[in-house]
Amino acid sequence: MARNSDETGLRRDVVATDSVRVSDAVEKGKKKAFRQTEERKKRSQGNGKVDAQRLAIRKDLLEPRRSDPFGYERVIGDSDLLSINFLERGRRAAAAVCRIKVPSPAGPWYGTGFLVGPRLLLTNHHVLGSQEDASQANIEFEYEHDLDGALKAPVAFNLNPSDVFYTDSTLDMTFVGVVPYSTNNVPVSRYGRLPLLPLSGKGIDGEWVTIIQHPGGDPKQIAIRASQILEIDAKQNTKIDLDSFIYYSTDTEPGSSGSPVLNDQWQVLALHHKAVPSPDTVEKPEEEKIWIANEGVRISAIFRHLETYRFSRPQAGAVLARLERSLGFAPLVQTSAEDDLLFEKDRAALPMTRWKDVQGYDPNFLSEPIDLASIYAPALAKDRVAPLLDGSGHELPYRHFSCVVEKQRKFPLLTAVNINGKSLAPPGDRAGWRRDKRIADEYQPDGDFYEKAKGKDAVTFDRGHQVRYLDPCWGDDNLAALAGEDTLHYTNAAPQVHHYNDIEWGNLEDYILDKAQTTEKKLTVFTGPVYRDDDPIYGRDRPGGPWRIPLSFWKIAVLQKFDDQIVAAAFVIGQTQYVQALYEAKVFTGLNPYSVDELRQNAFRPPLRRSKQSPDSISGQSELLMRRDRWKLLSGRGGLRK
Repeated sequence: MARNSDETGLRRDVVATDSVRVSDAVEKGKKKAFRQTEERKKRSQGNGKVDAQRLAIRKDLLEPRRSDPFGYERVIGDSDLLSINFLERGRRAAAAVCRIKVPSPAGPWYGTGFLVGPRLLLTNHHVLGSQEDASQANIEFEYEHDLDGALKAPVAFNLNPSDVFYTDSTLDMTFVGVVPYSTNNVPVSRYGRLPLLPLSGKGIDGEWVTIIQHPGGDPKQIAIRASQILEIDAKQNTKIDLDSFIYYSTDTEPGSSGSPVLNDQWQVLALHHKAVPSPDTVEKPEEEKIWIANEGVRISAIFRHLETYRFSRPQAGAVLARLERSLGFAPLVQTSAEDDLLFEKDRAALPMTRWKDVQGYDPNFLSEPIDLASIYAPALAKDRVAPLLDGSGHELPYRHFSCVVEKQRKFPLLTAVNINGKSLAPPGDRAGWRRDKRIADEYQPDGDFYEKAKGKDAVTFDRGHQVRYLDPCWGDDNLAALAGEDTLHYTNAAPQVHHYNDIEWGNLEDYILDKAQTTEKKLTVFTGPVYRDDDPIYGRDRPGGPWRIPLSFWKIAVLQKFDDQIVAAAFVIGQTQYVQALYEAKVFTGLNPYSVDELRQNAFRPPLRRSKQSPDSISGQSELLMRRDRWKLLSGRGGLRK
């Protein structure tokens, strides 16, 4: 951000860190950056100081070798050769960067911003810190020199904070809406966007980066591969938030606040926001600063923040919706007012006599036994499984299925259902949802959790069946009706956004059930949420709150393919998992962030590997589904795989 100097002559147009700790650590990191060491040479084998997994992620994000033969060599410092299309792609990336002009009584100040989604701009909080500032500001594209050196006339757009506005001072970020047309009727879509990827690993220590900026409010300029990511020792600098911030040497000037920091694939690593002065001058405001590096906000940290507040701060959810749309898949949508009319009144809990002789999930249903207890044993060892009230165990048996409840989250840890494709029958009339008397109420949130009128939250959720309503409905008509009624227990429900519950999850359930019905096969299905420590918070004012809402769900289907052979397939569906699967499928290796239609899939299916913890080739632990060393996510639906 650029402002005029004050009467003392000191420059007040640079936002600087005031941490001696950061300055000292960065100075040491800067000295390391330009030393060619043996550790740097070991990067290609992943056995140097650079985290091998992070290096693997960075390698996967590169363009295919046939398109950019020296891409990996640039990352590890062995080559500076670039594909000739680097400049053309950079020109496209630069089109999305604009100058921000904010009027004030003392004269305008300037910053930089860039488009990251449909009519969505990202810049710093210290550039646009309020809706009032944003409503007065405008942004200018094409404020730059053309091929002949002539200054082009900028194309100005107004901002639209009443549409979208979200800001956070800690991460120094502001998202704000942009009107669709300029003052001269130029569509803002003409300038493209720089999609944000939530994955950490888009840059590694020592890698060169590029910054596109409007320094001092001047015409657009670029510091092309003139900046190097600095290595900061995490063990020696435990009080520096290296998960949220990245440090790099660079050529930036006042007005560069809000610029994108980009790798060689023109993927945004960070949001530039602060200068780092030398340790000798950081605590001497009266002296002119000696700038040694810069600090940027990691894009992965911005995503983590937005995901945390997705359901508790409506504007965070609105921003995520646009970011997700820019990646090519349908965003989570909120339940509409019409959907509220569909809310089912809770029914009274069924009497204990109802459960007499009910056996639940049958581990010997298929030709190979699959023991349920061995699947959730690791979670049980960590005291994550809710017990039954009578002390008989942890599995709630229903007709043809069983549920195991996660003790801390109070939603299912996993469910297991047996499906007989030869004798599927229609369920009876749908009854309302209810609690189960066999487990404590604290482990099964009721309608007060799901009903909009029971809280002040901006969003509400569907009761997402884990065992589908139709799946256990087989046998005679009476048994099928009872089984369908059994699925309407809160021990079998997890919160799912309405569109996701009806479309993405429903499509997968239809697909799996169709496999069993059309082939008249036996099928066992395991299902559950993917629980993460950073799942978004919801319902602070609701009973039992605050809650953390799982954004992804896993499903493992085991089919009796032949009389003596079973086959299995695993699926993970959810907004967070979409992004992970897009990465695993190397969506972005083509360096074309605007073309992802061919990978807009609703399901991602990993092949199964035999688990050391279970002899059944099946592991129902949700965390195992997320481990890179065990699962390799692939895009596409397709048939079941052995």
